[in-house]
Amino acid sequence: MLDPLIHWFGMIHLTYGFCSTELARSIRALGGGHVDAKRDRHAAHELHRLGAPVCPRLGAAADFVVDDEDMLEFARWVAGNTLFDRLYYYGSYRPIHVSYGPENSRQIVEMRLDPSGRLLPRVVSSEQFSAA
Repeated sequence: MLDPLIHWFGMIHLTYGFCSTELARSIRALGGGHVDAKRDRHAAHELHRLGAPVCPRLGAAADFVVDDEDMLEFARWVAGNTLFDRLYYYGSYRPIHVSYGPENSRQIVEMRLDPSGRLLPRVVSSEQFSAA
């Protein structure tokens, strides 16, 4: 999935990629936040201690930015030109999260700030996202 992006836009800057169980534990221990390994696909196909996938959705995920690009325009290009399962858009100058996997749901989620400053997910259609 990343190859078409790099071909079209040039180098991307990966801000988050594969996250093993050990790395997620270290991130939490250092106060770096919570990694939702069961849902976000950053664990890819890693197996937990009982032999089942850490993330039952399978697939993989990456978060990235492209220098000198409005990430809304970039995210719209990704949505219209690549195969993906989920795309999370956080704002024009923040990294996007893109995952792929067997579901291929092509779900687009806009993360919006509520009045208290929390990010709330809002699923939008590709038509809504293209017109936003």
